[in-house]
Amino acid sequence: MSNKTLIIVLAILAVITVIIYFPSGNKTERSFKTNLVDIDSSAVTEIIISPKSMKGKSFKVFKDGNDWKVTLENGKTAIVPKDKAKRLIDQILTIKPKRLAGRSKAKWSEFEVDDSSATRIVVKEGGSTTLDIMIGKFLFQQPRSVSTYVRLSDDNDVYLVDGFLSMSFNQKPNSYRDNIVIKGDRNIWDKLVFNYSADSSFQMTKVDGKWMSNNTKLDSAKTAKYLSQLSRLTNSNYIDDFNPESKSPDYELIISAHDSTIATVNGYQVDSLFVVNSSMNKESFFDASKNKFMEKLFIGLNSLK
Repeated sequence: MSNKTLIIVLAILAVITVIIYFPSGNKTERSFKTNLVDIDSSAVTEIIISPKSMKGKSFKVFKDGNDWKVTLENGKTAIVPKDKAKRLIDQILTIKPKRLAGRSKAKWSEFEVDDSSATRIVVKEGGSTTLDIMIGKFLFQQPRSVSTYVRLSDDNDVYLVDGFLSMSFNQKPNSYRDNIVIKGDRNIWDKLVFNYSADSSFQMTKVDGKWMSNNTKLDSAKTAKYLSQLSRLTNSNYIDDFNPESKSPDYELIISAHDSTIATVNGYQVDSLFVVNSSMNKESFFDASKNKFMEKLFIGLNSLK
């Protein structure tokens, strides 16, 4: 046998040996995805969310010019605060695999990453889909560690990632809306005017650092507690079918600082229902009948004496 022929035979045998003894190297390690999310946060235009709690229904958080909006279950849209839109995108970017949990489709239901039990997140950048991921159940591990099972929609592999993602993303549209009624620095406020349809209207003004009403000093502890609560007042009980155009407010609170209006809050009474709207969040109307919200907002003078 010539040297040339011998070299060819040895080369063929070497290839066969590699195929037999090293068919794919360490398959699990080689195919383990180190990155599941590859999106450009500045280019995201739409996020479609199908929460497990909505049982097959979905909604979207989308960019409309310079604003972010969310589609509601009634077909309308509402403004999404920019910080909430940013927080949503940041949460998606934190999805990083720490280990492979399963490679079989048979495990999908166990990990709740199948179509019927997962929360699905689809991210679009313009007309392109750059992420389609299924968020499954969480896993509590010691010490004090919470992980979540996830799967890319076009992949059989299930991964375990850090965080309680199933709770973070399994939310309905209202959770992305602006829930601010009043927000501000109470230390700069110097005048509050309470206008009521009855004869209980009053004003309170800050004079030399002390809150007064009709030349009467108000209780400092009670006043501080009320103003502190007022300065971070939120409500998530939205009313989307209320039209105030044909009705004057029954209650009004005007907050001012240095002769400038900080906020105006209007309250409407319709039978046993109380509705509140604020100039700080003009498009939102809230149900103030629940959790004694009306009492927290529109107080009487005696409560501050």
